[in-house]
Amino acid sequence: MIFSGVLDRYPDLVVAAAHGGGYLPTTIGRSDHAWRVRPEARGCTHPPSTYLRRLWFDSLTHDSAQLAELVRVAGTERVLLGSDYPFDMGTDDPVAAVRMAGLPDDVVQAILVDNAATMLP
Repeated sequence: MIFSGVLDRYPDLVVAAAHGGGYLPTTIGRSDHAWRVRPEARGCTHPPSTYLRRLWFDSLTHDSAQLAELVRVAGTERVLLGSDYPFDMGTDDPVAAVRMAGLPDDVVQAILVDNAATMLP
């Protein structure tokens, strides 16, 4: 969606990426590098990292450090509570998982409550 220019063509598109966005936010530097050096990766107007702040990500990473990194690269206001309920790959207590990431209280509040209200007005 990023490399193909979909987000450029549809600026109001709302996209939520499950499982903390998977590979994308953890290796965004590689995507930016590809955009700079590979002509076929220039289907988007801006470096891929700039589009992370237009996507939404659920908090289900199963790793506190990865959740904290997701908040860093995507922004506090772009991460939502995720659970994967009722599937076995979810977490029994998604609220506790967010709280265990060592994030400031205002960031925890944003992930648990405020961001969903912004995404789905």
